[in-house]
Amino acid sequence: MSTWRHLRRYVAEHRSQLTKFAIVGLVTFGIYISSFHLFFGLFSLDYKIAVSFAYLVTVICHFLLHRVFTFSAGEQYLMHNAGKYLLMLALNYAIAMTVVWLVVEVVGVSPYIGVVASTAATASASFFIMKYFVFRSKGILWWSS
Repeated sequence: MSTWRHLRRYVAEHRSQLTKFAIVGLVTFGIYISSFHLFFGLFSLDYKIAVSFAYLVTVICHFLLHRVFTFSAGEQYLMHNAGKYLLMLALNYAIAMTVVWLVVEVVGVSPYIGVVASTAATASASFFIMKYFVFRSKGILWWSS
């Protein structure tokens, strides 16, 4: 079976969850960009510090919404989810800081563009990391045949 056929089938089988993921993503992106604007635009903090604070503000909403709404994992052991989520966050934070730095220091454009670019860079990988690692239920396979 071709890769595109697998991908289409995967999207069809997980359409509801992917839609919920996108909704939560838009909500948390709104929180992230608003928080960044608060710290960078209004409080005039350095963009690296503003990204860090905005990232922290967004994390709690992101975790809870995905845990309960997107992946229906509210019955799972919270600390088990949280520990795995922290690993994902560490990876995403490193990616976010790298992308924002590249956009600002190398490309020479606004940190706001960096925040948008870093969100795009981490979004799709986050779905799979959360689905198959953070909120994984027993019996879920990586790829069904």
